[in-house]
Amino acid sequence: MCRCGPLAFRAPCFLLAVLVVAASILLASCGQGSSTNRSLSFTTIDMPGYTYTVPYKINASGEIVGAYFDTLAIQHGFLWQAGSFTTVVVPGAVDNDLEGINDSTMTTGAYDDTNGLTHGFLRQPNGSVVTIDPPASAGYAQAEDINNSGTIVGQFFGNTPGFQGFQFSNGKYTTINLPGAAGTSLYAINNVGDTVGIYTDASGVSHGFLMSNGSVTTLDFPGATSTNAQGINDNGDIVGSAVVANVRHGYLYSNGNFTQIDFPGASPAGSGGPLTGTDVHGINASGVIVGSYSDSAGIVHGFIAR
Repeated sequence: MCRCGPLAFRAPCFLLAVLVVAASILLASCGQGSSTNRSLSFTTIDMPGYTYTVPYKINASGEIVGAYFDTLAIQHGFLWQAGSFTTVVVPGAVDNDLEGINDSTMTTGAYDDTNGLTHGFLRQPNGSVVTIDPPASAGYAQAEDINNSGTIVGQFFGNTPGFQGFQFSNGKYTTINLPGAAGTSLYAINNVGDTVGIYTDASGVSHGFLMSNGSVTTLDFPGATSTNAQGINDNGDIVGSAVVANVRHGYLYSNGNFTQIDFPGASPAGSGGPLTGTDVHGINASGVIVGSYSDSAGIVHGFIAR
């Protein structure tokens, strides 16, 4: 999933003089139950004055990060705290988003520079920004999430076909490629180190996955033609989205079962366009969920669900 459009500045970066290691993991399937519907209370959150708002992650305090597009179709990151939006700008960037947040309000995301290259970044609460680019990346990297120990996960394009996942911890990058996958992306990490993401198989089908203690479990929503996994909390609850009969639905995966999540009144648009139907992106330890939906006019709104 490409979250950034044309996204300059590149921070002085000691981070590039680090080791890239190929992760050794075991790919397995999971015994998954059938899907059910879940009754939730939804609240729409929209950046005032704009028609595209997408929340990506939520921390334990209920602080949310995401992205919105302005009237010139320029993407900006936002931080939502106590009901108020703050635009977050990466100095010198053409545009940027915010994709991950931990409980110390350290945030991650991606920005585009003036040469059209996309870089991941880490932003401290004081506003300082450091670029996060795996050494093997070839002009495209995104830092998708960060946990409380400061471990960052994301994805990049390198010199081989397809996305590759990465983890950055204690000054070292680890490249994550699932065995047999045509592409691998990491979207979220919790505080015990479990990660979730998406991989594409040799037939081009997308599957969600959970990586925990060195093993990988595939997550396929029942009846779906594609599934992603985008968020995980410390309880092991996973959220994401799936396409079933050309309609996109959000889901919660907990205790071996899927629960379908649809924003009431969301347009049941097909899967051909971005962010159609309902997408679920993040969940915190209290089970509060964030995501986005499209209405019948094609406007994309953010939501919080409890």
